[in-house]
Amino acid sequence: MPRKPLFACLAVLIGFAVVLPDLEPVVAQEIQLAQAKKRDRPGLFERLFGKRNTSKPSTTVRKRAPIIKKRTTTTTRRKTTTSRPAAPVVKTVEVEEKDPNAHKILIVGDFVASGLAWGLDQALAKESMLAVSERTADSSGFVRAGDFDWNQKILGILNEESPDIVVVALGANDREAISQGEEKHPVNSAEWEEIYTTRVDGLIDTLKVYGRPFFWVSLPALRGAEATADMAYINGLSKPRVEKAGGYYVDVWNGFTNASGQFITSGPDIDGQVKALRTRDGVNFSSAGKLKLAYYVERDIRRATGFGAGAIDLLASATQSSTIEIGPDGKKRLVGPVIALADPLPGATAELAGEPDPVIFDPVTGKALTLPKPTDDAIEAANLTPQYRLIVKGEAPIIVVGRIDDFTWPPSNRQGPAFIDPIEAAALAAEEAAALAAEEGEGEGGGEAVLTPVSKSSE
Repeated sequence: MPRKPLFACLAVLIGFAVVLPDLEPVVAQEIQLAQAKKRDRPGLFERLFGKRNTSKPSTTVRKRAPIIKKRTTTTTRRKTTTSRPAAPVVKTVEVEEKDPNAHKILIVGDFVASGLAWGLDQALAKESMLAVSERTADSSGFVRAGDFDWNQKILGILNEESPDIVVVALGANDREAISQGEEKHPVNSAEWEEIYTTRVDGLIDTLKVYGRPFFWVSLPALRGAEATADMAYINGLSKPRVEKAGGYYVDVWNGFTNASGQFITSGPDIDGQVKALRTRDGVNFSSAGKLKLAYYVERDIRRATGFGAGAIDLLASATQSSTIEIGPDGKKRLVGPVIALADPLPGATAELAGEPDPVIFDPVTGKALTLPKPTDDAIEAANLTPQYRLIVKGEAPIIVVGRIDDFTWPPSNRQGPAFIDPIEAAALAAEEAAALAAEEGEGEGGGEAVLTPVSKSSE
């Protein structure tokens, strides 16, 4: 083979090797265009039924920045606020109109007594026979005697109101020094205690002379350890004096303290629901606290007097006007009521209006016998009242066979007497008396007729 053609072929091959890489993309692109044109050319089925959409949606993937998810943690925290919850609204009750002869409960004292009067008035709103009267001065006490002296005011208040029960709530304002002339005695000192107890004794003595039940309400705890200690100290001074005078001491301390005896602003109310009992100042009472304060007083009043316990009250109302006066010797006396000497004594007669003739039952015959009414003089002279016979003389009442109080043993076989109308009993008794008199008269006359002939024949 000649060398020239060989070198020519090698040169052509080397040229293709150099140019072919540059032509490869162009050739490939031409091939792809040709294939695309071929795909776009419709075939027989596409001409008959239409071109089928075989194109795939574009799936362009965009790169996104990585999303960092924040971890959400929910943490429940307890409320550590020490503020007192808002006092719920207490539904008030409309006070009904009281009976003119209702028992009067008089409340005297300071701001505690004022709250107590409201609560007691609500508690007794439906009690027509129990009325609440209030005579209070919020800033008063035994220490501030110059502003409002209870030992001087109480006499006129009792004479004006004439209450059946007196409730006292005093001492919450007495955490102060007592002035005596130019000297001031601090609380808990011996001089302070002597002056204070003298004033307390003076008020208690007036209530004792008045003669009606009186109730002394203990002081409640106040906010602060020192204030609470002072209230407990004053309670220790008043309680033995009230009980010694025959009064009733109403202890409300535990109702407004916790198990450790410390002051609380909220606690169970009269229904057992936890509510705010005191205001934000730690001194006054909320509506729920006033009702709870009245609950203790109402409970002790009902226990001691029986007011509202049933149809019959154990204590009569003070309808007659009695007054307290101070005699020349300086002692207090209860004067009245004034009764005219010509007025009849209550209950002096034993006869009831419209009372029928007394009827007794004869246990032998089983009949009712009517007795004449004894006069008042005869009853007083002979002491014939059943109460006197039973209680004083100890005589048992007449035993009626078959009645529930017949305790004879062995029991009688006779049937109990049937009740007979008093008019019929009187008529039967008159008939029997007339028949008995006629029989006695005939018997006496026949005897004489029989005996006379015998005596003559014997002669």
